[in-house]
Amino acid sequence: MAENMLATAFRSKKRFSLSKFFQNVTDNTTLNIQKVKERVHIQREDGKNMELDIVAQSSCGRVVLVEVKKTQSKMGLNKMEDFQEKVEVYKTLFPDAIVLATYLSLGGFTEEAGDFCLKHGIGVADKIEEL
Repeated sequence: MAENMLATAFRSKKRFSLSKFFQNVTDNTTLNIQKVKERVHIQREDGKNMELDIVAQSSCGRVVLVEVKKTQSKMGLNKMEDFQEKVEVYKTLFPDAIVLATYLSLGGFTEEAGDFCLKHGIGVADKIEEL
């Protein structure tokens, strides 16, 4: 449900900065989202299938990748590393895209996971701020 709420919010906003939804966002470009897809499947070179919860494409060539976790427990480092792998695979598949990685965890993040996100430029949120 949170995935759909966030995807709908992306679709309904005309122009916005990603920092309206996520903290630690380093790219403050005003986005004009033109296409939002949910549950997008990608495949690693070795054939492993992966799923991105939300892929939102902006008219400026930026692509927002969002992982959504609706658990009560805090997300740990392992989940962040798994998401970072998906981001890297996406970048390999679409080398011309400017990728903005974000993670919505309704249970929050462990300190270790938060540090990882900061280091790798992953925007974070523990609730949907802007609707």
